[in-house]
Amino acid sequence: MPKIEPKEKKLVGIVSVAIGIFMGVATIIATFVLRFQNMPFTWDQLLILAMMIAVFPSAVMEWLDLRWERGIDRNIPRLLREIAESGRTGLTLIRAIEVSAERDYGPLSPELKQLVAQLSWGTSLEDALRSFAKRARTKLAQRTADLILEVSRSGGDTKEIMEQLNKHIGELQSIDRERYSQMRPYSAVVYIAFGVFLFTDVMLIRSFFTQIITLQSSVLNTQGGTATIFGGISKVDIAFLKTVMFHAVIVQAVIGGLVAGKVSEARLGAGLKHVLILMIIGFATFFLFVWYPVM
Repeated sequence: MPKIEPKEKKLVGIVSVAIGIFMGVATIIATFVLRFQNMPFTWDQLLILAMMIAVFPSAVMEWLDLRWERGIDRNIPRLLREIAESGRTGLTLIRAIEVSAERDYGPLSPELKQLVAQLSWGTSLEDALRSFAKRARTKLAQRTADLILEVSRSGGDTKEIMEQLNKHIGELQSIDRERYSQMRPYSAVVYIAFGVFLFTDVMLIRSFFTQIITLQSSVLNTQGGTATIFGGISKVDIAFLKTVMFHAVIVQAVIGGLVAGKVSEARLGAGLKHVLILMIIGFATFFLFVWYPVM
């Protein structure tokens, strides 16, 4: 899995926003200035499509970055275990790290090899570990680097200390997995709530409001089409109601997606993929069940 640098994420985000703004401006110009006719979607629908296109690259980058960070954390206990096993043979801590770096640890391997390269250039273990933690970027990697540094300073039975360190890191990961398993169902609640909201909107438009329009039309026809009905209430604008409900669905998708990412992954950026998925579901549902019969 590729490593996504923070600068790359920022660059992709800026480019995505720029593309979205360009498409939005082009839509507004085409609709209100050039007044193009027979466009497949209305101007607000095209703006939502531009928003989805703008969100897609950043959502993919966040997803890849999250996978990479999980790969780092997943391989740290194995690294510590093999360093401890190398210590049993009488190797020093630095030599044990060098031997362990020759093995495959997934996304952790390039960072570990760079650490070993820095040591071979004469960099102190402390500076090499600090640089390693900075490149790895995860809290677990930072904590591991600090603990390994303390082990090197304290001396003593390195093998025993590394085994205890491995046990400690394993317990931290167990806590994180338990938290993740407990919080993940809440993201499903967001999807369920969005589905209920979307279903209610579609049913209101297809059934309730349609019946009101039919009833109003029949009453207006009997009265010559000039009188108001239902105690002075004028005719319901079904197109306006469709637009309002569609906008409400998009707002629900954006807020719900961000909440799902924050709750389940503990980071707001992880919610971009949920935002994109919910927006696609909402747009596709309105296209198939609300707009398509009259397009």
